[in-house]
Amino acid sequence: MANQAQYDQAITSIKEGLSKISEYKIADIIQEKKLGSQFSFKEAEPSILSMLSLFKRVNTEELATIPFNLLNTFNGQLQDAISRIDQMIAFNANQGNPVQQRNSLIQNIQNKYDEYFQHTMPIITSQMLNSNDLSIQQAKYNQIIEELEKQKKEDAKKSAKYLEEMERALKSAQDSAAKSGVTKYSALFKDESEIHKSEASFWLKRTIGIIALIVVASVILIVFFPDTNTASGQIVQYTVSKIIILSALFYGLNLCNKNFKAHKHNEVVNKHRQNALATFETFSNAAGSDIQTKNAVLIEATKTIFSNQQTGYLTNSSETESSNKIVEIIKGVSTKGE
Repeated sequence: MANQAQYDQAITSIKEGLSKISEYKIADIIQEKKLGSQFSFKEAEPSILSMLSLFKRVNTEELATIPFNLLNTFNGQLQDAISRIDQMIAFNANQGNPVQQRNSLIQNIQNKYDEYFQHTMPIITSQMLNSNDLSIQQAKYNQIIEELEKQKKEDAKKSAKYLEEMERALKSAQDSAAKSGVTKYSALFKDESEIHKSEASFWLKRTIGIIALIVVASVILIVFFPDTNTASGQIVQYTVSKIIILSALFYGLNLCNKNFKAHKHNEVVNKHRQNALATFETFSNAAGSDIQTKNAVLIEATKTIFSNQQTGYLTNSSETESSNKIVEIIKGVSTKGE
């Protein structure tokens, strides 16, 4: 049987060893940053963490109640674990055969855990029985469970809050995308209107030019018309030439005028479409939750875009069958949406 000096020496050694175990940091042991993935002890991290956790569960305040043989055996296992950890910390990849040394240290830690567990658990169990701490431990476990449940509820609330924020962000993104789509197509009609405006100006200038040319040609033809002494053949020839020239000029005038009216018509129509898309969002939002009003605004906007509008520049402008079909499709979709 061990004497008191041996008992005290074993307890002192164990306390020093457990204090050293508590000071170890896993990053200093595996040395992933220092040694890199090839030589670090990252592979043994689970075993190292389990071993450190096992020794930290020993209560240094109640070692005096443990039999000496258990203490002595446990102390040997504790010192063996400290020695192996110190070897890992002191490992030098530039000496000897580093790969073999590293693998050997990892294998020893992994193999020794069962032995450490076998000689440590009697100490932990004995401390719990001797201190009659089972009820206290159970209370601690219950407290931990309650805290976990509380944390779970808080996490659920946070998740619901994050989900709500994500849904709002998604709706905002969808609204922004819809608005940007309306703005995009409004800009298309604006560009088209500007093109036709430029073309209409081009043909208007030529129309005015031809009118001026007709006036000048008419004056010239009247001034230089043959007198009564001129032979009938020359008069007929002059008259025919006059008719041909004026007919050609009036044909050109008519062509320029038609092109001017066509481009002016398209300019006004596309400008009207641009305005309809630009104001669509305003009227749609003003309707609030009134689906029927929103559908009515959608149908009118669709008519404006796909139907031929009366502008006064073209007298034979009418709605085509295809545009009517498109409007009917929109009406059907709107009705189903209700």
